[in-house]
Amino acid sequence: MTENSSCDSQRYRFGYRLQVLSDVPEDFSLPPLKDGWLSAFFMPGDADALWKAQVYPPRIYIVTDDTLMVCSHPNAQEAPFVVRLQDLIEVSTERGLLHGVLRFHFGNSSQGFQYNGCHQHYVSEFLRVLRSVWLPYCKAALPVAARLETCLGVTYRSWHALQTELDPDEMLYGVCGLPSLRSEKRRLLFQSVQMLPAILLAVTNRRLIAISMGAGDTDGLYETAVRSTPFRDLAVGTVESDARGLTVSLQHTSERAWRFSFEADQLTSVENFLDLLKQIAPCPSGIPAACSVASGSE
Repeated sequence: MTENSSCDSQRYRFGYRLQVLSDVPEDFSLPPLKDGWLSAFFMPGDADALWKAQVYPPRIYIVTDDTLMVCSHPNAQEAPFVVRLQDLIEVSTERGLLHGVLRFHFGNSSQGFQYNGCHQHYVSEFLRVLRSVWLPYCKAALPVAARLETCLGVTYRSWHALQTELDPDEMLYGVCGLPSLRSEKRRLLFQSVQMLPAILLAVTNRRLIAISMGAGDTDGLYETAVRSTPFRDLAVGTVESDARGLTVSLQHTSERAWRFSFEADQLTSVENFLDLLKQIAPCPSGIPAACSVASGSE
């Protein structure tokens, strides 16, 4: 940070892409970058209008050939977040109105960063660059699904979210979705209703995508949640059936798991989707039972 600098990036209200080192705000300090960056973005912070307290600081997001880095404004006194791309197993965004969270998962840990939804364009552009170096293309002799036609069992909102998420050169192989929110009544003195989010799972030539929309256990307070993971980190895919319906579990090699609820009559489509996933995501070495499909009833 430059001494006696008149620059105060905490007052910035617009994000922008950093083209050269001189684009970095003068009151920011970046760790040395040996080979520069592939892409970098400045994202403004947000302050509570009533108390004038910093809710989250301005940050600079950086992608290099092998590293992801997030640097907060020096006044936040936060150490730079640095993770090697080979250790990154999941990236997710959670959005609702003007509030968003960008979350990175690595090993058994995760780190989230808040941002203003007005700057979603810059977040999406940053993630597009990140995916270009983080997610390798997978060669598979599979038919490519049409991206302009909605699929059976997928809501228009979920399909639109998927189209927005896909990169221009990304090929879609298959999807599986729960078309609407479902209510469950609990057997208590008073009946209560639990709303489950609409779900869409998609397989492309680069990653596995999970999109959930609406209030529920998957989204928490957020309207839309999008998760991405590379095929190399998938270990087991199973579907189990019981009186309440189907539970689809996608296990990662890091012992993390994605779990989603589906209707009982979707068993065939769910199993077909897991078979498709098995074809494009070969089992990791040392995990003989990986990518298996199992169903049963209790």
